[in-house]
Amino acid sequence: MNIHIKYDSSDFSLNIKETAEICFKCGVCCVVKGHSCHAQYDDQFNPKYTFVYDCLGTDEPSNNPNIWLCVSCHKCEEICPYDVSPVKFIEAIKAQSFEKGNIHPVLFGELEQISSTGYAFPLTRASERRRNNLGLGPLGDLAANDVKNISERTGLLIKLKNIKEGVD
Repeated sequence: MNIHIKYDSSDFSLNIKETAEICFKCGVCCVVKGHSCHAQYDDQFNPKYTFVYDCLGTDEPSNNPNIWLCVSCHKCEEICPYDVSPVKFIEAIKAQSFEKGNIHPVLFGELEQISSTGYAFPLTRASERRRNNLGLGPLGDLAANDVKNISERTGLLIKLKNIKEGVD
Protein backbone atom coordinates (compact mmCIF):
# COMPACT_ATOMS: atom_id res chain seq x y z
CA MET A 1 0.00 0.00 0.00
CA ASN A 2 1.22 3.50 -0.78
CA ILE A 3 1.52 5.94 2.06
CA HIS A 4 -0.47 9.12 1.48
CA ILE A 5 0.50 11.63 4.12
CA LYS A 6 -0.02 15.31 3.40
CA TYR A 7 -0.65 17.02 6.71
CA ASP A 8 -0.53 20.75 7.19
CA SER A 9 0.32 21.86 10.67
CA SER A 10 2.02 24.64 12.54
CA ASP A 11 4.00 21.89 14.29
CA PHE A 12 6.93 21.31 11.92
CA SER A 13 7.52 17.77 13.21
CA LEU A 14 4.18 16.68 11.75
CA ASN A 15 5.37 17.50 8.26
CA ILE A 16 8.26 15.04 8.36
CA LYS A 17 7.20 12.18 6.12
CA GLU A 18 9.71 9.70 7.56
CA THR A 19 8.25 10.14 11.04
CA ALA A 20 4.75 9.52 9.75
CA GLU A 21 5.89 6.43 7.86
CA ILE A 22 7.40 4.96 11.02
CA CYS A 23 4.11 5.51 12.82
CA PHE A 24 2.10 4.12 9.93
CA LYS A 25 4.14 0.92 9.71
CA CYS A 26 4.57 0.20 13.43
CA GLY A 27 1.19 -0.13 15.17
CA VAL A 28 2.57 -1.07 18.60
CA CYS A 29 0.30 1.52 20.22
CA CYS A 30 -2.70 -0.42 18.96
CA VAL A 31 -1.79 -4.02 19.76
CA VAL A 32 -0.38 -4.18 23.30
CA LYS A 33 -3.29 -5.58 25.32
CA GLY A 34 -4.30 -3.47 28.29
CA HIS A 35 -2.08 -0.56 27.25
CA SER A 36 -3.27 0.11 23.72
CA CYS A 37 -5.45 2.78 22.23
CA HIS A 38 -9.08 2.35 23.32
CA ALA A 39 -10.26 2.85 19.74
CA GLN A 40 -8.45 -0.36 18.78
CA TYR A 41 -11.16 -2.31 20.66
CA ASP A 42 -13.70 -1.36 18.00
CA ASP A 43 -14.64 -4.49 16.01
CA GLN A 44 -13.43 -3.03 12.72
CA PHE A 45 -9.79 -3.04 13.87
CA ASN A 46 -7.37 -5.90 14.52
CA PRO A 47 -3.59 -6.33 14.86
CA LYS A 48 -3.20 -6.35 11.06
CA TYR A 49 -5.56 -3.43 10.47
CA THR A 50 -5.05 -0.99 13.32
CA PHE A 51 -6.81 2.21 14.25
CA VAL A 52 -3.67 4.24 13.42
CA TYR A 53 -3.32 2.47 10.07
CA ASP A 54 -6.96 3.30 9.32
CA CYS A 55 -6.51 6.97 10.25
CA LEU A 56 -3.23 7.57 8.44
CA GLY A 57 -3.64 5.24 5.48
CA THR A 58 -6.35 6.94 3.46
CA ASP A 59 -6.04 9.44 0.63
CA GLU A 60 -8.06 12.02 2.59
CA PRO A 61 -7.54 11.33 6.32
CA SER A 62 -9.59 14.38 7.30
CA ASN A 63 -12.67 12.79 5.69
CA ASN A 64 -12.30 9.59 7.74
CA PRO A 65 -15.01 9.53 10.44
CA ASN A 66 -12.88 7.20 12.56
CA ILE A 67 -10.49 10.01 13.49
CA TRP A 68 -13.11 11.13 16.01
CA LEU A 69 -12.66 7.87 17.94
CA CYS A 70 -9.39 9.29 19.30
CA VAL A 71 -9.99 11.06 22.62
CA SER A 72 -6.41 12.35 22.87
CA CYS A 73 -5.60 10.20 25.90
CA HIS A 74 -1.94 10.02 24.79
CA LYS A 75 -1.64 6.27 25.52
CA CYS A 76 -0.10 5.90 22.07
CA GLU A 77 2.49 8.52 22.92
CA GLU A 78 3.42 6.74 26.14
CA ILE A 79 3.88 3.33 24.53
CA CYS A 80 5.43 4.41 21.21
CA PRO A 81 8.87 2.78 20.89
CA TYR A 82 9.94 5.43 18.35
CA ASP A 83 8.77 8.58 20.18
CA VAL A 84 6.58 9.45 17.20
CA SER A 85 3.34 10.31 19.04
CA PRO A 86 0.49 9.24 16.74
CA VAL A 87 -1.88 11.50 18.67
CA LYS A 88 -0.17 14.56 17.15
CA PHE A 89 -0.95 13.31 13.66
CA ILE A 90 -4.53 12.49 14.55
CA GLU A 91 -5.08 15.86 16.27
CA ALA A 92 -3.75 17.64 13.16
CA ILE A 93 -6.13 15.58 11.00
CA LYS A 94 -9.04 16.46 13.29
CA ALA A 95 -8.18 20.15 13.03
CA GLN A 96 -8.19 19.90 9.23
CA SER A 97 -11.49 18.04 9.32
CA PHE A 98 -13.08 20.63 11.59
CA GLU A 99 -11.88 23.44 9.32
CA LYS A 100 -13.64 21.66 6.43
CA GLY A 101 -16.82 21.51 8.52
CA ASN A 102 -16.57 17.78 9.24
CA ILE A 103 -17.15 16.84 12.85
CA HIS A 104 -18.81 13.92 14.58
CA PRO A 105 -22.38 14.88 15.59
CA VAL A 106 -21.79 13.97 19.24
CA LEU A 107 -18.75 16.24 19.42
CA PHE A 108 -20.63 18.98 17.61
CA GLY A 109 -23.32 18.80 20.29
CA GLU A 110 -20.71 18.89 23.05
CA LEU A 111 -19.03 21.94 21.53
CA GLU A 112 -22.38 23.70 21.21
CA GLN A 113 -23.25 22.87 24.81
CA ILE A 114 -19.90 24.00 26.23
CA SER A 115 -19.63 27.16 24.15
CA SER A 116 -23.17 28.27 24.96
CA THR A 117 -23.34 27.35 28.66
CA GLY A 118 -19.76 26.83 29.80
CA TYR A 119 -20.57 23.30 30.95
CA ALA A 120 -20.21 19.90 29.28
CA PHE A 121 -23.70 18.86 30.28
CA PRO A 122 -26.89 20.68 31.27
CA LEU A 123 -27.07 21.61 34.93
CA THR A 124 -30.27 20.27 36.45
CA ARG A 125 -31.99 20.47 39.81
CA ALA A 126 -30.55 17.04 40.58
CA SER A 127 -27.00 18.33 40.10
CA GLU A 128 -27.82 21.37 42.27
CA ARG A 129 -29.15 19.06 45.04
CA ARG A 130 -26.08 16.84 44.76
CA ARG A 131 -23.75 19.84 45.05
CA ASN A 132 -25.72 21.06 48.07
CA ASN A 133 -25.51 17.60 49.72
CA LEU A 134 -21.75 17.63 49.21
CA GLY A 135 -21.48 21.06 50.79
CA LEU A 136 -20.66 22.75 47.50
CA GLY A 137 -22.12 26.10 46.57
CA PRO A 138 -23.97 26.85 43.38
CA LEU A 139 -21.98 27.18 40.19
CA GLY A 140 -21.62 30.77 39.12
CA ASP A 141 -21.85 32.28 35.69
CA LEU A 142 -18.31 33.71 35.64
CA ALA A 143 -16.65 30.64 34.09
CA ALA A 144 -19.58 30.15 31.71
CA ASN A 145 -19.31 33.77 30.58
CA ASP A 146 -15.56 33.37 30.10
CA VAL A 147 -16.08 30.29 27.90
CA LYS A 148 -18.73 32.09 25.85
CA ASN A 149 -16.42 35.06 25.42
CA ILE A 150 -13.52 32.84 24.33
CA SER A 151 -15.80 30.98 21.92
CA GLU A 152 -16.91 34.25 20.35
CA ARG A 153 -13.43 35.78 20.13
CA THR A 154 -11.85 32.67 18.61
CA GLY A 155 -14.58 32.34 16.00
CA LEU A 156 -15.78 28.99 17.37
CA LEU A 157 -19.40 30.11 17.59
CA ILE A 158 -19.37 31.32 13.98
CA LYS A 159 -17.72 28.07 12.85
CA LEU A 160 -20.33 25.98 14.70
CA LYS A 161 -23.14 28.08 13.21
CA ASN A 162 -21.71 27.64 9.69
CA ILE A 163 -21.36 23.89 10.15
CA LYS A 164 -24.93 23.65 11.42
CA GLU A 165 -26.21 25.64 8.44
CA GLY A 166 -23.99 23.78 5.97
CA VAL A 167 -21.99 26.87 5.05
CA ASP A 168 -18.25 26.56 4.35
